[in-house]
Amino acid sequence: MRDKLCLKWQKVKERFYDTIDKQILKEKPNKVALGCALGIGINFFPTLGVGFIFAFILAVLFRVNRASAAVTSLITGPLIPLMYTLNVVIGGLILTPVTGQENLVEFILHQYSIILKLGNFQDKIFGFLEFFGSTFLLGAAINVTIIGTGFYFFVSFLLDRNTK
Repeated sequence: MRDKLCLKWQKVKERFYDTIDKQILKEKPNKVALGCALGIGINFFPTLGVGFIFAFILAVLFRVNRASAAVTSLITGPLIPLMYTLNVVIGGLILTPVTGQENLVEFILHQYSIILKLGNFQDKIFGFLEFFGSTFLLGAAINVTIIGTGFYFFVSFLLDRNTK
């Protein structure tokens, strides 16, 4: 019984490493890096826990490496609270002068107080939508562009270094 279990485990490991070898290591570094950039970029937007599925679908649509997109999305998933905070900060840096407010900290606290408002369900829904409105989405778009591009070049550098 134990030998069968060990044999099955060995087969699973071989299949896993063969998949990694075929899906990532033998793929063009450009496609793998773009998949990784998609995987990290999707996590800047609220996807309700299925970002890796969206990353996979986008990788299929853009014809980049599907495995690297999904795995990068899953690995960077625990960083989502930090990413969302960065979205609000970057969006706030741009929108604070536009709204006429002087202090970024007060602006961000106001944004968070909108979502934590007491009231009926409808007020909470509108507060949530306002929070994920212009400030958050503007910050997300900027962060995806900058961090996704940086991550693309970082992964490309690592893959090019390993292939030489």
